Amino acid sequence: MFLAWKVLCPRWRDENDKHLTCGESYDETTNSWELIPDMLKDMTFIIPSQSPPLIAVVDDNLYMLETSLNELRVYDINTNIWKKLGVVPVSAKTTFGWGTAFKSMGDRLLVVGTSHSWHRKAIVYSCRPSPDVEEQHWEELKYWCTGSELPPLIHNCCVIRFKELSEAIGASDFSS
Repeated sequence: MFLAWKVLCPRWRDENDKHLTCGESYDETTNSWELIPDMLKDMTFIIPSQSPPLIAVVDDNLYMLETSLNELRVYDINTNIWKKLGVVPVSAKTTFGWGTAFKSMGDRLLVVGTSHSWHRKAIVYSCRPSPDVEEQHWEELKYWCTGSELPPLIHNCCVIRFKELSEAIGASDFSS
């Protein structure tokens, strides 16, 4: 993830499949890597098969969806702390993060997952995140795949591919 002219890489597991809490930062100006100890120290590890951290960058801020708690967090590179920004409107924790998509799209965050309702349909939400607000305003994007009952993983792949194609043609405002 590019952030403030650096590439940040939260590390997830080592060669022995043990969870790591560190990250790394690559500085293009010095052409060097620097270890970031305890970058993921506050992340909850529930089971070994939990998904890797879901991260995205918007307006030079690194955001993470903490799937085990359904929380949105923003990273402060100066203090090495993830600030809590409220709950996301999808059920990421029921699948330990698998089947949930979390991406940036221009100045917005996009989260795709299953609803909290009993029929567990795939839904898409978007917000313009702010690190200064404790609860984000999420908008459901109802026109995406309206009427289709795709499995969540297939739906997520379709939405993310649509995002990539949209960026390629220069369409970036999906709020209407």
